[in-house]
Amino acid sequence: MRNSPCSFSIRWDNRCLLWVVIALPAISLLSFLDYVHSEKIISNRLKVPERPHLVTDALAKGQSIYYFGLGSNMSRKKIENRDINGTKIEIINMEAAFVPNYRLAFNMRGFPPIEPGMGSLEPVDSCAKALLTYEAGECHGALIQLTPENYERVMRSEGVGNGQSDQGYEEIVVDAYPYGQSQSPVKAIALRARDHVRLNYDPCPSARYMSILREGAEELGLRQSYQEFLKGHPVEILTRGQRKQAIFNIFFMFSLSSVLKWRGLSQLQSRILFFFYTSDSSRKLRKSLSATIIALILLPGSLMGLVLYHMLELLGKTPDSAKRIFDLLDKDYQ
Repeated sequence: MRNSPCSFSIRWDNRCLLWVVIALPAISLLSFLDYVHSEKIISNRLKVPERPHLVTDALAKGQSIYYFGLGSNMSRKKIENRDINGTKIEIINMEAAFVPNYRLAFNMRGFPPIEPGMGSLEPVDSCAKALLTYEAGECHGALIQLTPENYERVMRSEGVGNGQSDQGYEEIVVDAYPYGQSQSPVKAIALRARDHVRLNYDPCPSARYMSILREGAEELGLRQSYQEFLKGHPVEILTRGQRKQAIFNIFFMFSLSSVLKWRGLSQLQSRILFFFYTSDSSRKLRKSLSATIIALILLPGSLMGLVLYHMLELLGKTPDSAKRIFDLLDKDYQ
């Protein structure tokens, strides 16, 4: 008697689950060993990034600096509230502009599945693979003129210029062309992901992050074709349960990092997550299996985060910043 499709499916699912149970600890161990080895190499190789002369000269002379914002900083409200001390950042001028021969990339290593990749400016001829490219080979965004003091405040909010060797972004000088002007380009500073956090492909940005970019592009009045490009870009869509699990896990991992004064565990978890993460939603079986494995990886941290959050809530000691992040990340984005 032939086996029914149902019995085959059950055996196949059990076989997959068995492989997951066997492979997950092995891959975690290999990732840990690879992480330790990589950290030794990175710590020996990384130096505090040398800032461009355009920046150091302007800071020394008290001259204004042009900054090209391509992500959430396309929104005036967002950039005005970027200061880590909560004071308003004053903008001298802000206008739409584009930078040729560069593209909007999402290849700065994030934390899948909730924020897989963050925005970065990437040369169009680099080896990083894009999910979707803008045909004109340009990156459009906000050309923002800032005083030296306010420029530094924006950079500090991005983790730049703080004297840390492991900062994620580096400042690069680009030629930015303001809309509707035929004059020479403006020399501006943009941010590119550094080697140790730069992926060789673009994972899907989160729907939350992309919604901020789309709103900023509309607010700035960016070229309609570029706005259509942003609207058509693939995004990571999560269920409410998946978002909740990821948020509580991040809360626990960040809390643990702040207590230990060491981010190694969260970085290791990110490395393991990226081993299983896929942006390819067209391959439904692979995507489903990826989501299942990621849920298993996040389960211990999310449970600990859930307990920790509610304990702090009962004691009335939940940080306001944590509440804002939970409210923000838990919103539904389509």
